[in-house]
Amino acid sequence: MLRFLDIFRLIRVANCLLAGVGVWIGAYLTWLTPTYYGPVVTALAAFLVCAAGNVFNDLVDIETDRVNRPNRVLVRGGLTRKYARNLAIALNVAAFIMSLAVSFWVSVFALVTIGLLFAYNLYLKRIPLVGNLVVALLAGMTFLTGGLAVDPVLVFRLPGPLIAAVFAFLFHLTREIVKDVQDMEGDRQAGLNTLPLVWGVSKSLQLALGLFAVLVIFTYLPIFKGWFGRTYEVITVYVVDLPLLALMIFVLTNPSPRMLTIGSLALKIGMILGLIALVLA
Repeated sequence: MLRFLDIFRLIRVANCLLAGVGVWIGAYLTWLTPTYYGPVVTALAAFLVCAAGNVFNDLVDIETDRVNRPNRVLVRGGLTRKYARNLAIALNVAAFIMSLAVSFWVSVFALVTIGLLFAYNLYLKRIPLVGNLVVALLAGMTFLTGGLAVDPVLVFRLPGPLIAAVFAFLFHLTREIVKDVQDMEGDRQAGLNTLPLVWGVSKSLQLALGLFAVLVIFTYLPIFKGWFGRTYEVITVYVVDLPLLALMIFVLTNPSPRMLTIGSLALKIGMILGLIALVLA
């Protein structure tokens, strides 16, 4: 039972569920009539790829996590490195087989995602901003993959999953920068060259604020175009955009560990509310 719980903690189930939900929303924003086989199988594959990426991330980051996240499963010895490595391989293989059962393009996206996660954890995360861009790109690809599970042509038509992909890209890029500032001490000890260690805290948070401001502007586009209704406007503008923009400004002026934690958590909640807004739109 304890091993089962440690596996759940290692793969970070909540994050994997969000990946699966992202696929489903991408499919929902694409289809003209409901279809279920492709989106369901693709969502499960996305869950497994995300899980494998999280496992591999913890394998690579054990030393960093001893400082930043000492309660992580591998740091405290809940599971062995060998077990985690075999688990990551099995998850990726299962996910790729499932993607092949959907379509050629879904399998291509699955393979690209697995490759990017591998490159990110081994090398790209050590390059300032590049690692953040990869994570944000992967978040956006989730919605496009869901659209591909329905129709490879409609996926790039507006309005559709492309809107959600852009929103997710900017949201995740903003949060990744905030998290890098939050994890500076552990990253410094591990010899990583993250953006705040190269640019400094102030400039990094200014960039995060600027990116979120761009996101706010983009969220108005569907409103001006008349693509989405009043529910979308209320949630995105008054529940997500304005409160988070104010919070980001406050974090910039007071980048204490507590405020960085609040900012990172608030951005994650904002992502979830944004997904709800897109579904109700």
